[in-house]
Amino acid sequence: MTTERDLYGFLGGTADSGARYKIEIVRTDTGYAARSASSSGTSAWTAMVPMVEGDLPTVTAKAIAKFASKTVPGRDRAYTRPMGGGPTYGPFPKGGSVLPDHPLCWVMGRPLTLLPAELRHRAILAEGQTADPTLSIATAVAAGIGPAGRTPPLGSHVMLCETIPDAASLELMITLDQWLMTEKMEGDRIQAHHDGDGLVYLTTRSGELAYCPPALAAAMRAMTPPGTSLDGELLTVDSQGRAQLYVGAIATIPLFVAFDVIVHPAMPDGMDTPQIQRLTLLASILPPFIPPLASDGPVIRCVPHAFTEDTKRGLLAEIRARHGEGVVMRSAPSRYEGRRSHSWQRFCDRERTLDAVVMGYKLGIGKFAQTVGGVEVGLFDGDTLRSIGWSGGGWTDAQRAELKARWDAGRDGYVITMKSYGLSFADQVIRPSSICIRPDGDKRARECTFESEVGRPYGAMRQP
Repeated sequence: MTTERDLYGFLGGTADSGARYKIEIVRTDTGYAARSASSSGTSAWTAMVPMVEGDLPTVTAKAIAKFASKTVPGRDRAYTRPMGGGPTYGPFPKGGSVLPDHPLCWVMGRPLTLLPAELRHRAILAEGQTADPTLSIATAVAAGIGPAGRTPPLGSHVMLCETIPDAASLELMITLDQWLMTEKMEGDRIQAHHDGDGLVYLTTRSGELAYCPPALAAAMRAMTPPGTSLDGELLTVDSQGRAQLYVGAIATIPLFVAFDVIVHPAMPDGMDTPQIQRLTLLASILPPFIPPLASDGPVIRCVPHAFTEDTKRGLLAEIRARHGEGVVMRSAPSRYEGRRSHSWQRFCDRERTLDAVVMGYKLGIGKFAQTVGGVEVGLFDGDTLRSIGWSGGGWTDAQRAELKARWDAGRDGYVITMKSYGLSFADQVIRPSSICIRPDGDKRARECTFESEVGRPYGAMRQP
């Protein structure tokens, strides 16, 4: 059992793709323990994974060795950028049992500004050290040191989309006045609340409190009246509005893009207010998301949207021109249902099929523990086959059995077909879902190149 202020040390960073990785060293009643977690950059942290327990030197040495291995140049994900932003620092120095003076780590006694803000309330303070004065109200609430008994009133009510099955269905919806269009953003789903007492805080889609950046808290107070809750995405983009996942380190502008109003003093019917009225109100109180974006511009924006057939077609063309994520079609008279609903339907415009070469295998978990859980796939860069990541979902039981038989026989180098959202800035496949194993002789592995499958050379997104 750990103490309330249990964080003794921290190692962590962000990769070019936006993915994050961290190791926490915590003090326990019997010694110390290290645990790790990761995030794709567009999702919440995974559950903490225990690494080691014991005395401090042993635990620290294990944490250093593990984190150093995550910062090696050439890795698909090298976590060498501080989570608070700034230049890369890596690789992390190997060896030793004391955390070095390095921008990618923090240890008790050092300034809390070296620690991600959402963890500062858990830091063990050195003798004479005071808590960080930059803690936001939301962090104080999450730490239990804010107003007593504060719980989010609306954070567990989250509207989710169904999926538009094909381009023909999207085309029909565009022609109908019943359906409004908004851009589908690529970030972390967040609700921002400015409650009746003037407190600003964020909640995740599971209803948990999240760290609220001070600039966002200040903007919510300045741009919305008390009694407002907004639904949206917290993301980092470049000046052209492209998400970090696709452009990497040149995405330096943090934004909260609001795409709906859940409650507002001007909406006496609250969540029962029709969608078209909610979106109209949102556009009247927030500046629009229109590239090019200035780094010193408003940190809260209204999602791009369109109501008429002509403006919907124009918005779709503009999103496609900058390779956006896709669109969400919304029923104009619908209420905010706070659940998955056909009143919101998404079309993921980036989703395409591609062929890739099988390079390796790994076992699954749960019911797939004795068969193939995923296959590593790659594309050719000239004469070099380069990994683009792993594909694990979408397989039928029969396909998994066939993959296991090929694994047992030592077979690789053949071609599979899968759906994905293309490749990230770091040339890793995004949200893949496998479709089939191509028949032998149907397509040669050497035909699966970066140019043929994703339309650009390997490493093109990382060129200056």
